Amino acid sequence: MNVDGKVFAVTGAGSGMGAAIVHLLARRGARAVAASDISAKGLETLKSSVAQLNLGTEIHTTVLDVTSSDAVENWIQDTVATFGDLHGAVNSAGLAQTIGARQSPAILEEADASWKRVWGVNLDGVFYCTRAQIRAMKALGKPKSDRAIVNIASMASLKHDPDVYAYRSSKAANAHFTQSVAKDVSKFGIRVNAVSPGSTATPMLREFTGGKDAQLDDWKSRGWEVIEPDDVARVVVWLLSEDSRSVFGANINIGAALP
Repeated sequence: MNVDGKVFAVTGAGSGMGAAIVHLLARRGARAVAASDISAKGLETLKSSVAQLNLGTEIHTTVLDVTSSDAVENWIQDTVATFGDLHGAVNSAGLAQTIGARQSPAILEEADASWKRVWGVNLDGVFYCTRAQIRAMKALGKPKSDRAIVNIASMASLKHDPDVYAYRSSKAANAHFTQSVAKDVSKFGIRVNAVSPGSTATPMLREFTGGKDAQLDDWKSRGWEVIEPDDVARVVVWLLSEDSRSVFGANINIGAALP
């Protein structure tokens, strides 16, 4: 998967899937990665861990709130100004809700503040980032190989369980938005795809389950094994590479979980 010598931007890079994606890009020879996250501590850890790989990939970190349109635009503009290009981007920043924490009917316990907060990151943030990335990519012109954007949705969006409404619906909207944008910009040499991971061993999984091992055991009893962030990273980096040059507008499920 050829990402050698290319420049990428990744949100939510301070932990979990985002960090795994940055690590794999470095291992595959990316020239530079502009890594952003809301957590300064997470970004410090990321930069240190990539440096230990000693692979020559430059990591440029930015503390970023993806719900701020202006901050996102500035981040992408700074990335292009610093590295002179932007070949690909991954929008991994997201928020979860705790499953099973509400009494039925769960809709009555879906608070306005929680709804707006989750949608603000999981959809507004993805919109702001995708728009800024496409604006920059279009201005840079068509390269020899297509530029690529990957948005992280969730397999939870395919399950119509009566709970965590903000999370499920925002991730469903994320996937729908991504596939619509793909059709809009493919003629400019920009491929846009989504991935929908199942249960993945990240800090967010503990938040999603409320730290309850019983929930994980229940999923495993149904054959829904928890996957690793590296499993997601391999698919995402493939979508960023020339090996997937014929793929756009896809939403790829990763992991064992049934809709």
